[in-house]
Amino acid sequence: MKKLLVLLFIIVASYSLTLPKNYEANFTQTITDKNKKLKYTGEIFYKNGKILWKYNYPVQKFIWITDKVYVYEPDLLQVTISPKPKFTLPNIVKNAKKIKEDIYEAKIDNKNVVFKFDKTLQFLKYKDQMGNLVTIKFTNQKVKDINDSLFIPKYPKDVDIIYQR
Repeated sequence: MKKLLVLLFIIVASYSLTLPKNYEANFTQTITDKNKKLKYTGEIFYKNGKILWKYNYPVQKFIWITDKVYVYEPDLLQVTISPKPKFTLPNIVKNAKKIKEDIYEAKIDNKNVVFKFDKTLQFLKYKDQMGNLVTIKFTNQKVKDINDSLFIPKYPKDVDIIYQR
């Protein structure tokens, strides 16, 4: 199992990293401002550049990143569809530069992202548009085949759809 996890990322000659073709993990996302911390948990699935962030706690939310971004929030009966941003996990990893042992930094869309890679992606940190510190910790990483159908946005037909540019 350890050997499979080592394959999660490959260090290339330029010291940049690449994601494997198929990847899944659990995550804990913490958003910290001056007065409080918000904590979310869920799962991430990645296959050939397509991503599904499945939030499970404290509310359910699905974010598909394919040719566009689809955010389905079941409690709001709403889907938001927007263009694919540059700020995605593959771009963060692809543009990373090693700054010290196991620590990398990437600059994407005016955000500095710092992450730790020690055999697997351990965490990443950045400041969001509001100045909050966002930390995402990854656990239970697995390199395995994932069904393509997981990356097709699925939501009820009667939800409100919001298009953003």
